[in-house]
Amino acid sequence: AAQKLNITPEDVGGTVECLVSLLIDCSAYNVSETDFEELTTLKFTSDQISILWQFVTNKNDYVRNLLKSRQRQDYRFRDLEWRLEARVASRSNLSQATPQITMKFHLDRETINEHKDRIHDVAITPSRKQIVVSTDPCNLTHIIGTLENALQQSKTHRTRNFVKAFQQ
Repeated sequence: AAQKLNITPEDVGGTVECLVSLLIDCSAYNVSETDFEELTTLKFTSDQISILWQFVTNKNDYVRNLLKSRQRQDYRFRDLEWRLEARVASRSNLSQATPQITMKFHLDRETINEHKDRIHDVAITPSRKQIVVSTDPCNLTHIIGTLENALQQSKTHRTRNFVKAFQQ
């Protein structure tokens, strides 16, 4: 294609990337034809705009279905069970006491209202997962500190704006 148009292969690649980006953005943001016609401010001719709009409308359903199928469904925290265990010194165990915290995380891909009865269902389905973690108090303190730091960072305007851009 580059030889027929007398341009470099890099230019062809860049043009294809721009067209794909235009198609994805128009499909993701549900751009209307009137919004699309604002390309005249970028010095596109009406013929070029109509050809691009035809390209977008022809592939719009395909791209939307593809974007919906590619959305990841991450697990969300649903419940936590924990237990504190301690071994006390004995003749065979010379250390004074070794506390151990065992936690069981219940994760779910579905969004469940905390007031519903289903929250305490124990049936394991493909949308649910349980993870058992065992740690000592020192590591637990470090984990709590790291999570609290992440929570504080998630409240900043920069992070909110970043997340907001992906939710649109």
